[in-house]
Amino acid sequence: MSIGKAIKSERQKHNMTQAELSDAIAVNRVTLARYENGTKKPSLDTLIALADVLDCSLDGLLGRYQYIRKD
Repeated sequence: MSIGKAIKSERQKHNMTQAELSDAIAVNRVTLARYENGTKKPSLDTLIALADVLDCSLDGLLGRYQYIRKD
């Protein structure tokens, strides 16, 4: 799954609009839309903010589910 699709999926799981999420992470709504459609990549700081607001891991946003260790 691409970063954009993961962001959109997590946003929708939390019943958030693009406007609500963009306000929560302090980016423009158009910028968030570009993240979701894959035309722009979020910075590491933005990814951390997204993970915090969406209560998910960075690995999840990056599509690294298969690499998560289970001890």
